[in-house]
Amino acid sequence: MSIALTVDTTYDGPRRAVIQATAMTVDDAAPDNLTLATLVDLSAMSPVPESVRVDTIDGGVEYGVVELYWEAVPPVRFAVLSGNALEFDYAATGGLRRPDNSTGNILISTVGFAPTSTLMIKLGLLKRVV
Repeated sequence: MSIALTVDTTYDGPRRAVIQATAMTVDDAAPDNLTLATLVDLSAMSPVPESVRVDTIDGGVEYGVVELYWEAVPPVRFAVLSGNALEFDYAATGGLRRPDNSTGNILISTVGFAPTSTLMIKLGLLKRVV
């Protein structure tokens, strides 16, 4: 009936951060999907950045789809992820940057998760600190 999401900051340095999210369904019933749950909260970083850009996305999603959004009104989707062995490197092209109307926080939603669905996603971030 629900999805247990765990978000860990595996590295939080002066210019870079790595955020890892894992989730799995809690029971055998069809789960409610995550809807715009907070994945990256800039105010929880040290030092607190003005914004971040997404340089890398790695991981895997089994039996469902994960959508990543910039927090804004309305939220701005920037990634749709499914399958195993996800490896995206955006650093060479300047990274994925937040739109002007965004807070810079990153949100996560799931679509079509089944009782056996799981996700493990790692975001490599570059901080913009003023």
